[in-house]
Amino acid sequence: MRKVAALVLIASFVAILPRDAAALASEPRATAVFPVELWDTSGEGTKPGQAERLKLATNKLTQLMEHTGRYRSVDLSSFTARIAATEPRYNCNECWRDVARDAGAELAVLAVVHKVSTLISSVDLYVADLATGKYIAHADAQFRGDDDRAYLRAFEFLVNERLERK
Repeated sequence: MRKVAALVLIASFVAILPRDAAALASEPRATAVFPVELWDTSGEGTKPGQAERLKLATNKLTQLMEHTGRYRSVDLSSFTARIAATEPRYNCNECWRDVARDAGAELAVLAVVHKVSTLISSVDLYVADLATGKYIAHADAQFRGDDDRAYLRAFEFLVNERLERK
């Protein structure tokens, strides 16, 4: 009888623990979503509206990341000067990590658009775990066009179809 009672007690703990662990795992993690950067090798020079387009893309990326339920963006507005000093983040040997940590983030999201021409661009998105120092996700895609619509659609595809399916 004691063995049966012990098994029932153990089974009840086993049944409870996964739910609690799942609840903890489903909590969105504090995430520093850095501004989307442009690596322009097109030779076309800066186009009017490009800075605004990158801000639009950053806002969309932040919104999409939060919508997954896995990420909660932290406010980086008081770190504007420090963030600017890390540019280009795709080539700074992870100089952005301290900014993300100081903002209270557990994760950092970096995105860079590589513009080859007005017609051809690609985008890479990286998610870094600040505690381990490792990249926990990477997604990439190519897109066509150099306007707001093309950028927004590229980030929607990148997050919804590539990042979420990993």
